[in-house]
Amino acid sequence: MDRSKLVLVPTDFTRESFAALEYAVYYANRTDAQIHLLHIAEKKELRSKVEDVAAYRNRITDLEQQLKAFKNRSGGAFRITERLVITEKSAADEILHYNTTATIEVCCIGTSGSSHSALGANTGRIVREASFPVMTCRDSKHPIQFKNLLLPIDLSRHTNEKVERILRFAQEFHCHIHLLAVSEFLEELTFSKKELLERLEASAQYFKAAGLRCSTEIIRHDLVSHSVVAYATEIKADALVVMAEHKSIITSMLLGDRTNKVVATSPIPVISFRPLH
Repeated sequence: MDRSKLVLVPTDFTRESFAALEYAVYYANRTDAQIHLLHIAEKKELRSKVEDVAAYRNRITDLEQQLKAFKNRSGGAFRITERLVITEKSAADEILHYNTTATIEVCCIGTSGSSHSALGANTGRIVREASFPVMTCRDSKHPIQFKNLLLPIDLSRHTNEKVERILRFAQEFHCHIHLLAVSEFLEELTFSKKELLERLEASAQYFKAAGLRCSTEIIRHDLVSHSVVAYATEIKADALVVMAEHKSIITSMLLGDRTNKVVATSPIPVISFRPLH
């Protein structure tokens, strides 16, 4: 086990957080990383609940045992550490500033987001502000795998960074990369479709030069987030890759935060990166 690599799994004991746990086990087993299973109990909430601190510790122990069962089933050998954090801070603050000497490879979070509700305040903030990649999921898709990754491509300054940062992950799991460019009517007033095609082709060549399979597609749709999620379902993608900040065009203000919509509605895991530049 490589103790310098860490997969962080915050849990609130819901079905969605169990799904996140399964993806964490899959990732850790194949990258030789350790897992930290974390439950954050805010003091104010603890006082308002019937359960006491000991009950919370017992639930964490139960999760640890289930995590060990996942480990044995997958044949992985990695360290599992569970922590109960009782704090005056928000869960997001504790996760964003998690105290560890290891490198957080990814933070796996279960979300109950749907087309009828936005992301929870903590999850949304973590996706936007985390310095490490965040994988959100609503359910576990069996068999768990990362064979097909979908990367939406646009002309924002962050697209090239997304392409570069997902490369190591894609090589680790021998992924087939699906690049999707979606053009909107309003966007077409501000950029050339030729530019978008050139960006799409340049990204494809980048992955192919690294020895990965890559395919491209361009579609026109006035609801970008919906079309991205629909296309992911169509090609049976195992995960979506997005940048957590999108400020490329005026239409993003009119249509809302696309990343938030994709994360909240996607039936498959979404890997989010916060732009570094």
